[in-house]
Amino acid sequence: MKTINNIKYTLSLALLFLTFSCNDVLVNEDPNGVAIDQLPPEVILPGAFTVPSETFLSTMNGLGNTMIATWSGNAQQVQAPYFEEFQYQLTTDFYDNIWDNLMARTGNLTQIITNEYPDNYDYFKGVSKIYRAFYFQYLVDLYGDIPFTDIHQRSDLLFPEYDDQVDVYISLIEDINDAIAQIQNTDTSTVVPLGSSDVIMNGNMTKWIKFGNTIKLRILLRMSDVAQTNPELQTIFNTEFEALNNASFINFGEDVTINPGYSDELDRMNPFVETFGYDPGAFGITGNQTFSNLRAGPTTYLVEFLNGTSNGVSDARLQRLYTTRSGQDDIQGNTQGGSEQPSRIGPGLLISPQQDGYIMTASESLFLQSEAIFKGYLSSGNAKSLFESAILSSFVRLGVDTDDFLPPPDDEDLDESTTPEIAASTYISNSNNVSGIGWDGTSNKLEAIITQKWIDLGGTNGIETWIEYTRTGFPSNMPLPDITNRPNRPIRLLYPTSEYTGNSANVGIYNQTVDTAFDNPIFWDVN
Repeated sequence: MKTINNIKYTLSLALLFLTFSCNDVLVNEDPNGVAIDQLPPEVILPGAFTVPSETFLSTMNGLGNTMIATWSGNAQQVQAPYFEEFQYQLTTDFYDNIWDNLMARTGNLTQIITNEYPDNYDYFKGVSKIYRAFYFQYLVDLYGDIPFTDIHQRSDLLFPEYDDQVDVYISLIEDINDAIAQIQNTDTSTVVPLGSSDVIMNGNMTKWIKFGNTIKLRILLRMSDVAQTNPELQTIFNTEFEALNNASFINFGEDVTINPGYSDELDRMNPFVETFGYDPGAFGITGNQTFSNLRAGPTTYLVEFLNGTSNGVSDARLQRLYTTRSGQDDIQGNTQGGSEQPSRIGPGLLISPQQDGYIMTASESLFLQSEAIFKGYLSSGNAKSLFESAILSSFVRLGVDTDDFLPPPDDEDLDESTTPEIAASTYISNSNNVSGIGWDGTSNKLEAIITQKWIDLGGTNGIETWIEYTRTGFPSNMPLPDITNRPNRPIRLLYPTSEYTGNSANVGIYNQTVDTAFDNPIFWDVN
């Protein structure tokens, strides 16, 4: 990353933080007198992209991995690891920084969208709408009704009213449609290019359109079950899918990643590495792991799922997702709340302090397309081929080598770049007729899609795996933590303490209790 990019990134982040008051509401001026609405989008955009992603890549990822049986805790090194998570102690303070950070840190995206500029900034406005929709879908998926119409609008609007969650979903679809139209229909002779301000797509507008379509596809699939019983939603659902039949999506080799210039310095590392990896300047050095690296590891359920114990098929991704700790001969798991020492996060997830952050993987998009075609919502494409392409994409992204899976090939001259393809092809062949993970062997293809998505995104996008489990119930037979007294997993989060102290008149009407997190589903959850 060029030095000028790092300077722009640092300035953008500094300005971003200066533009929020302690009430987490966008204001128009910082203490030094710089008016945010007078700053060009080139200065605002890098930080507006980067800061919300920090919460997504670290906090939301970790939460999702612990809410279903993906991560366990290392009880041999950390006393009572993930105790609150595994006891399901959901309160208004539980992971409250997800709400606080996403609500505040998307504010500069809104600023770019709504501000009037003397030049043609349609590209900046369009991508800001798409990227904001990405985060606000998660806010709905985790909390239900949220402030949306009023959020970020004026510095004196301190008590934003809540919008109905269905209305927010529809608004997000409309925002994405508007964004794509704005990008496609702008005057290309006058439009200001994104240039180096775009720390996600590097100014590739075609890929931004694909990303917008893929987010819309995910929104529609999330609400697909409830749309079948709601005439108004079904009309919108059918209309939008008809349009998507002619659309392009994120496909193989097109992972959506962010990298504003990560480096091996404090508060400059990739957020996942900084949280679940190593101290600055000590990447890979035993004894310099972060606290979360010491405490996190796979569940026994996951290890046995991938090493073939539970289904007879060995999955080479296990050796990339996790790696052994000192004294372990092979990868070990632990129950959630158990007393064992599981293995630790592996080299397919922890690559370097400078590694890209994954916003949306190509494999996730391919699984979404496979589901939409299987259910008959999209007419173009082959559901099985897309499913298998998603698995291949997973193997490639995680860097699976044939040494993880197969005996060394007889051909000494084999191009090493093909080894993920060989490993994936063998796994797909071996698993094809196995119920739950293989296409032909699974009667309900949705189970195979979501189960493979769980394997693929565990550690990369944990929050998505939890939400998809809530929506579908897959993978099936997933064990609860040892130390919870709850008979079921939580299905949502509670509104945070900050809302009860700063917006009590609006949040108070919901009368939430701890039980709300277990028995008050998001609108699309009809299971």
